[in-house]
This record gives sequence, C-alpha cells and structure tokens, in this order.
Amino acid sequence: MDKRVIILLLTFAVIIPLGVVAEKTLIYLEHSNTLTFDQDRIPDCQILNGDVQFRHDEAMMYCDSAYFFSKSNVLHAYSNVRMVQGDSIFVYGDRLFYDGNTKLARLRNNVRLENRSATLFTDSLNYDRMHNVGYYFDHGTIVDSLNTLKSVNGKYYPKIDKAIFQHNVVLTNPDFVLKSDTLIYNTKTKIANIVGPSRIDYEDAWAYSEYGWYDTQKDDAQLLDNSFIKDYDSHTIIADTLFYDHDKGYAEGKTNVVLLDSASNLLVKGGYSYYDQKNQHAYVIKRATCVSFAPDDKDSTFITADTLFYDDKDSITTLNGYYNVQAWSRDFQGIADSVFYSEKDSITRLFGTPVAWQGRNQATGDSILIYSNNGEVEKVDIIGAAFMFMRNDSTEFNQLSGKKVTCYVDSGRLKKVFVDGNALSIYFVEEDEDPDEPPSDTLEYVGINVTESSELTMYINKDNKPERIILTPASSGIMYTPDKRTNSEITFLKGFLNCAPLRPKDKYDIYNFKDKRALKEAADSKPKHKRKKR
Repeated sequence: MDKRVIILLLTFAVIIPLGVVAEKTLIYLEHSNTLTFDQDRIPDCQILNGDVQFRHDEAMMYCDSAYFFSKSNVLHAYSNVRMVQGDSIFVYGDRLFYDGNTKLARLRNNVRLENRSATLFTDSLNYDRMHNVGYYFDHGTIVDSLNTLKSVNGKYYPKIDKAIFQHNVVLTNPDFVLKSDTLIYNTKTKIANIVGPSRIDYEDAWAYSEYGWYDTQKDDAQLLDNSFIKDYDSHTIIADTLFYDHDKGYAEGKTNVVLLDSASNLLVKGGYSYYDQKNQHAYVIKRATCVSFAPDDKDSTFITADTLFYDDKDSITTLNGYYNVQAWSRDFQGIADSVFYSEKDSITRLFGTPVAWQGRNQATGDSILIYSNNGEVEKVDIIGAAFMFMRNDSTEFNQLSGKKVTCYVDSGRLKKVFVDGNALSIYFVEEDEDPDEPPSDTLEYVGINVTESSELTMYINKDNKPERIILTPASSGIMYTPDKRTNSEITFLKGFLNCAPLRPKDKYDIYNFKDKRALKEAADSKPKHKRKKR
C-alpha cells in the first residue's frame, strides 16, 4: 500500500474515534428580538430577527436573523453568523445551516474558523461538531503565527491543532514556500508532514520530497522518498534519508547518498554524507566514491576511499580521499593511501605507496601525479624512488628507475618517458623488421640492454616498446646476449615489484580490499638486480 495512503489512514484512525454515534439533543432558542410564523409559506418554522441566539449542548450560535425548525431540530441562520464552542473555537460566516441531530454546521460565504493556534478562511465550510472537524472543498486558507497554508480541499481539527490539505497545497513561510499535493500540518508545533509530491523553494536552493516532515519553526526537515536538495550553484544532494537544516546550512544523507556537481561533471556518493551547503564542503563515508565524467561520457574515472572530502571554493573543486584509495578508468588505474585532486590544475595526486597502471605499464614511487585535460591523461610524474616497467610478456619487462620519471601520454598511448636523476634502464632489444616481409608479432630478441645515466629519454612505439633512447654523455651501458634472459640479476632492476594482483579490474573491483603488505612481502623475496661496480 502507498505510504501516503497509510499515513492518511493512520491519521484518521487517531483523530476520528470509531463507532462514535451522535447523541440527539435539542436546539434551544435563547433570545430573539422578534418571533413570527408563516405556516402557509414555511410550515413549522419560527422566523426570528434581531440579536438571535441559540444553544446546542456546549455550543452557542448567534446571527441577525434565522429560520428555526424546532420539530426537525434544524436552523438556518443569516448575517453576522457566529458559533462559539467552549472557550477556544469560534466560527464566523454570512450563512449557517445547522442540523442538531447530526451536529453538522454548514457555513457559507466569508467563513472564518478561529482557535488559539490558527485561523481558517474559506467560503464553504462544513463543521462537524461531533468529531470536531471542519472541512472545506472549494479552496481554503489557514493562517497561524508563522505560516500561511492554502489548498483546494482541506480538513481542520481545531481541538488537536491538526489540518490535512489536499490538491494545490501552498505553505508560505518567511523563509520558504512549500508546494505539495498532500500535507498534514500541526498548527501548534508548526510541523508539516509531507505525504505527497512536494517542492520547497528557498532564495538559494530548493528541495523535493514525497514523504517526510518539516519543522517550520526550527527550519529543519527529514526527507525520505525520492528526496533531493538542489542549490542554485549546480550542487544536488540525494539520499534515501535526508536531514536538512536550511537555517544552519547543512544536510546529512543516509543510504544511497549522491552529491552531484553538474558544473564540474563530478559525482560523489556513499552510504553517509555530511554536506555543509553554506561553505560547499562535504565528507562521504561507507563505500565513498567519486565519479568524474568525461565530456564524451566514454571514459569516466571512479575513485573510492574510506573517506572522501569534497570542496567547492571560488568555483574550484577539490577532492581529498584517505585510506584504501583505488581508482579505475578505461585507460588508467591506481591504488594509494591517499589522493588529492584539484580542478584548478586538473592534477590527481596519489600518496602513500601509490601504484598506477596504464595498459601494460606500471608505475610506483613515493608519489604519483596524473595530469589530465578534458578528461584525458596527458602526463604522469612519478616522484621519489620512481620505478616504471612496460611488460612485454609474463616474464620480460622493460624497466626504468630514477629520482623522477615523467611519462607523456597521447590519446591513451604512452609516447615518451623522461628519467631525471640516477636514471637506470633495462630493455629487451628486438631484431629489426625486414621491410620486404610482412609485419611479425614474434620478433627475436638480439640482446638485453642495461644502462646507467644521469638523465634518460625513451621514445615508445605504437606496440608499447622502446623505439629510441637518448642518454646523457656521461653514461654507461652493457648489452647482454639473449641467453641471459633467465638471469634475474640482469633482467630486473632493484626495486622491481609487479603489483598486478592489486590492479583494479573494473569499476566494481575498486571496492574489494587490496592487501599491499602481503604482495610486498612476496615481491621482496624475489632476487633483484644489483648494479656491478665499474
């Protein structure tokens, strides 16, 4: 059953006792300046004029003139109609049709119902004294000390300060306007229960919900079904449960939380989020994920971490992620302990034993900086204990290491690598292709080149293999024969670590924990190349 139907049924169950039967009591005429009869025209009718007063149980009714049918226990009152019930309910109108048997009062034209907490205005009101409810069916307005509420249909229970509004509901508050299909409102607590499609408009934002509540005194809300909050600076927060305090300027989201920055093509999601709307700052936990959408929507980047911090200051978006960081896109993948991204320079920075992959290439170092332009990676800096390899097959790797390694990428392909400081390299040299023969995928190796230099530049061909290498003049190298391919002391540089088991396979695998310690321990047991003294 629809939640809106359930809440309405529960409301009626609380405020309308079942099995109540009207006890028939007589209407008494208390006063009238004149009393006449016209049996031919209006049989069994007392025609009353001037300061007319009736009493029915604890209710008093006043008017300028009336028709009173004492046998049927019915009266029709006209002009300056006023009905008083106890010391808290006052009803006014131009006309009153009252049935003492059912205790139903029908008031028409310029109707006003007042109690201690609110006033109802309408032109057609039926007031059921037995259930203490007034209902209108052709537009009405309720005004209290804080809000004004309008709707086509409505029911008002003045004794329990509750009103139900339906169709074209508008709640006007000094700070916002709430428009809804159905709303339940307490005129004493000033809490509005949302039970239908509703929109809340502020000067700087608007919200949508189909189920929840809004405390209009505290200016905070709990929004549930299909709810979101959107400001006018391109930010939207969505969640299964949203707690929103517009006055303090923050929102809390629980379960399936999404924070969307449409201006930056960025989305941050998770299981819980705290969003500071005034300062445009948020943190997200529980499978926290950032999705950066490429302009062509073909190569979005997914980043996850234990905690993600999002900021948008001066229209510049930044993202910080801490612990168990993993990233995946079609062309690049990475893992690290922390990540920092700034829209100002479009650089993604990985810290804490970071590893980055591109195609058959892997990079490790103290930190890795990935430079992007229009969603495409253009350059990668590996800083401190920098190491990079390009895999030929399962056992052979072209390798580079140094203080800093810079990789240049074009259209998703590695084109050039520059090593600055203590540049070491190992690469497998293949035989030249015969221009008179068709291209071959099984070229033989002619040697293993091991070099050492202060700087090194390596150009990479379309097959992801070294095409040309430029060394500084003060450099040295050894060409080993192909039979040394199985000698790990020659074919692996110190610091080589194949982290393939840690590589995220797809955007779903980034949520699987990667144990870097176990892999490092296994990799440290492998023999490493030791540079011979020359």
